[in-house]
Amino acid sequence: MKFYTLLAILFFSINANSQLWFDVGLKGGGGTGFLNNKSITSDKRLSVSPGYGYFYGAKIGFNWGYYISLATDFTLGKNSFSFIQNEVLGSTTSYKYTIDYNTFNITPLFRFTKEASYIELGPEFSFIKKPTISDEANHTVKSDATDLINTKSTNLVFGFGGYIVGNETVALQMGLRVHYNLTNLTSPTWEASRFPLTNYPDVVSGVSTNPFTIQLHLEINFSLGQIARSTTKCGRRVAFLSF
Repeated sequence: MKFYTLLAILFFSINANSQLWFDVGLKGGGGTGFLNNKSITSDKRLSVSPGYGYFYGAKIGFNWGYYISLATDFTLGKNSFSFIQNEVLGSTTSYKYTIDYNTFNITPLFRFTKEASYIELGPEFSFIKKPTISDEANHTVKSDATDLINTKSTNLVFGFGGYIVGNETVALQMGLRVHYNLTNLTSPTWEASRFPLTNYPDVVSGVSTNPFTIQLHLEINFSLGQIARSTTKCGRRVAFLSF
């Protein structure tokens, strides 16, 4: 609550004479990521394997002048994270362990725009659906993991990018977003267990697993109109290529 109160104060105090307007957008993108688990990164028998993810959806934004905005994304996504297992029960073969799941995401972000560039920061609230696990060591493929995976997660999101082409009404944005999951991916029922490192009885149990992702972000943005007209000249939002 304090976070949103601080953003609201900053939002309305930047320039009392600026115009208040709103915009909408269609978006999509994808990228890579990995599972941040202390045992995976420190145990020589285990190694990180890059995963993948993608998302698509829409956004609505409220803008104070041309510099400050509060935007909320509503997206659907899919994530896949893997790691490599070695020396499983004395075997000399390497096996991949994969966790897949779908998400519905609500992402309210504070964004600062200067000319054709922007930076953004805020939380992301994800609702996890249809989680599965695949463990090559046990010949398990797409096994239901509903009981093992948390149904909700909270991420910290930081992004930056620019307006690539467009005008004051419609523009194409491109940028990068970094997501760090602050919530243990393992469900509360199993968070005291060794999951997902169940093939190693000697591994310390109860270690948190936190996904980390980097994604390319594309958005077609439409400026719909202003709610309050400015009494002074505001900054003008531009793109690298204008038409």
